[in-house]
Formats: sequence, structure tokens, C-alpha cells
Amino acid sequence: MNGAAPVFAIVSHHPVVCTCPKRDCPRHGDCQPCRNHHLNDRHPRPPYCERKPGWLKRIFEWGSR
Repeated sequence: MNGAAPVFAIVSHHPVVCTCPKRDCPRHGDCQPCRNHHLNDRHPRPPYCERKPGWLKRIFEWGSR
């Protein structure tokens, strides 16, 4: 859990428009409750908008530059 704490310390970083694909989520577009939910989850990880792209997405984005 200590390794995940620095990721959640970035409170000011969030997009203007919510990029989360889960449109039916009650926290959609509301950043602070979303961060709290992810922080207190069984498997803590950053919210969708603050995650580093996966290896597959990085490969395909690299090719489109």
C-alpha cells in the first residue's frame, strides 16, 4: 500500500472532461470521490484518468506518431 500512496498524492492532475469509460458509475466526473474509492479498494490503484497507459496502448500510440 505504501507504493500506491505517491500516485494518489497528485490531487490537482485530472482532465477537464472525465475520460473514464464507465459512464454508469455514480462517481463519473467527480474526481475526489473516485480517488477515495480507488484508494480504499481491496487492490488500490490510481483512477483511470491517472493511470499510465498499458504496454499495448503505448506500442500502438508509438507507431502513430
